[in-house]
Amino acid sequence: MTILRTIITSLPLLAGVNGHLSMWSTSMFGLDPTNINSDNASQPLQDYTFNQWWWHGALDLPPADGEVFELKPNSTVDVMISSNKGHTPLGHGWYDENPREAPNPWTNTNGWGNMHAPSRLDVAGSALAIAYKSTSHTVMPADFVVFSVKYDSPARQLETFAVPDLPACPNNRCMCAWFWIHASAGGTDQMYMTPFVCNVTGATNTRKLGRPAAPWKCENNATEGCMTGAKQPMYWMNREGMNMFEPGHYAPTYAEPLYGFADGAQTDIWEDGRNATQAEEVEKADDFQVPAVPASTLVTFRTAVSTVARTATTTPTVASCNARGSQQYARRKGRTFF
Repeated sequence: MTILRTIITSLPLLAGVNGHLSMWSTSMFGLDPTNINSDNASQPLQDYTFNQWWWHGALDLPPADGEVFELKPNSTVDVMISSNKGHTPLGHGWYDENPREAPNPWTNTNGWGNMHAPSRLDVAGSALAIAYKSTSHTVMPADFVVFSVKYDSPARQLETFAVPDLPACPNNRCMCAWFWIHASAGGTDQMYMTPFVCNVTGATNTRKLGRPAAPWKCENNATEGCMTGAKQPMYWMNREGMNMFEPGHYAPTYAEPLYGFADGAQTDIWEDGRNATQAEEVEKADDFQVPAVPASTLVTFRTAVSTVARTATTTPTVASCNARGSQQYARRKGRTFF
């Protein structure tokens, strides 16, 4: 097992506020290296424009040369959870006494952070994703493939993520990110993203990952099917660039199996992401407008459309999609609302 000097953090409790979470590592973007008490990377992402939330606003704040988060195929990596940088080896060096154990009895806030989980059952899962591009400025949201999910996280200071049989990175360098959406029961709806430089070491598998699709909730509806194959992270609760359209108080979480994420290494990522019962895919990407939507709230869909969508006799409005709660119609046909 590789133990990485990597930390998931929150706003410092000593500052008198409830914490938020972020991954900390010397390989991360936005490390804020001169401030050992920094909490910049742990700020939540909500109601932001694309340029504000993407890459957590740290696209031009790369790690120092040579700092890389190493991933070994078919192995595990540890990421450590804390409050702000001051509660990690990158700051004052504070560690929980029993880093592999969850608080017992459960405490939502403690010396190293706030899991935004009022009860033990509210822990909502977090994920690691990888983009097979060696430079950060070339990565787009649809490039990330979620390769590992830990349902029971963040719940302890030292979390273990399973790594599947990933192929090697181009030029020994990929872009990765840690993602988390806490349950709506845990407070204000928001998302978290911490990007970092990574590399897959000792890879023998040469099979490329499938093309990831935005997750959608199965809802046990056989007419829509369930999500299989490579999946994008869940981008939610911002003004632009979202691929999830659940309304407030209905947070999409990585620990919800109906979104198609398994607990542990994702072993279906070599297949293109798709609906398991989806009709024949139309290869070409289409742009079309939803009728009855004002120009100021125009919805543009830029993804492959199924033959079922092409032959639909009616087109619901944005209002009717909202009424459905999770907007399954919108997610089947497109990925971005502006």
